[in-house]
Amino acid sequence: MRNLMWFGDLEGKIVADSLNSNVAYGHDPIEFLKGEILFFEGQTFESKVIDSLHHKVEQTSSSRAPFFVYSTESDLKEETIPLENFTCKSTEKLIDSLYSDYQNHMLILIDGLFDAITVPNVNLAKESKVASPNEVRKDLSNYSYNNVNGSLVGFFSRKHKAIFTHHDSFFHAYFISDNRDFLGHVDALDFNWTDAIFKVSK
Repeated sequence: MRNLMWFGDLEGKIVADSLNSNVAYGHDPIEFLKGEILFFEGQTFESKVIDSLHHKVEQTSSSRAPFFVYSTESDLKEETIPLENFTCKSTEKLIDSLYSDYQNHMLILIDGLFDAITVPNVNLAKESKVASPNEVRKDLSNYSYNNVNGSLVGFFSRKHKAIFTHHDSFFHAYFISDNRDFLGHVDALDFNWTDAIFKVSK
């Protein structure tokens, strides 16, 4: 992520479908920042901006990314958690507290009903150069939805800020709706654990 955000390295270096596993998960942007990729249970999905109100999600046989965080041998185990309302930040804090003694990165999967969720999609303008995160943010389109069933796929690590999480967070996640209409990296969310199942693979 650092090489892209600060040095403008946009070319695809990883082919998402090369993971070739039904228990593999992964996410991050399409090469040249022309959309988002989610590798979910052995399938590759792309999301591309249509306009400020709409984006299109398609399953694809191949997609390339300049950087890509993934797990190829996930062993997801369901965990019991407090039945409360959560946001992005409080979800991160919960994971941090539940696994305070665990120092490696983790795959997090949350399935259920999300009361509200915002999923930005990137579509870098043609001929644009990237030399800072601000230059990426200006080409983001934010899509917000209420009462959506789907899956949140995230990675938690205290050691990888600005590598596969943002510089100010331990947790970076993507969301895909059950009907495959919505996909993007998660910027904001609100949900209650009574409507969700939390799984972790360490």
